[in-house]
Amino acid sequence: MRPPLKRRNNAENAPHFKASHIHAKIGPRKIRLVLDVIRNLPVSAALDQLKNMKQRGAVLVDKVLKSAIANADRAISDENVRDLAGNVLDPQPEVDVDDLYVHDSFAGEGPRLSRWKPRARGSAYPYRKFYSHIHIGLRPRPPKAPTPKKSQKKQGS
Repeated sequence: MRPPLKRRNNAENAPHFKASHIHAKIGPRKIRLVLDVIRNLPVSAALDQLKNMKQRGAVLVDKVLKSAIANADRAISDENVRDLAGNVLDPQPEVDVDDLYVHDSFAGEGPRLSRWKPRARGSAYPYRKFYSHIHIGLRPRPPKAPTPKKSQKKQGS
């Protein structure tokens, strides 16, 4: 497995592909544990990680990640690649789905449903059912910076 990327592609005009799952029936705290594992990983490594996780949220995140990959593939084939602001990039960049990594992954709180549980002697206790919104954004890996050549050591005579 590849280690997480140390350099992120934070350029304003970098291609950005995203997918969301709104009103997922799982609490956001449980989803965040899964999303923290795949953040900054290449797409192939993230899919491998999700396949081997036993959490219930891993199945939901896997579906959203596959949807983001499909969105990227469709945008690349239709030459409709957009940046983070949603503007179509004029010279369409050369992007390959295999070069994408998980740039953004977060879970927001969805609606909370209040329910009542009957208790002893006619009383009732409230409890909540939590929902979450799962968002994943993909970007291509940043180009490698040229490494400076080491200068030859001067030999003293």
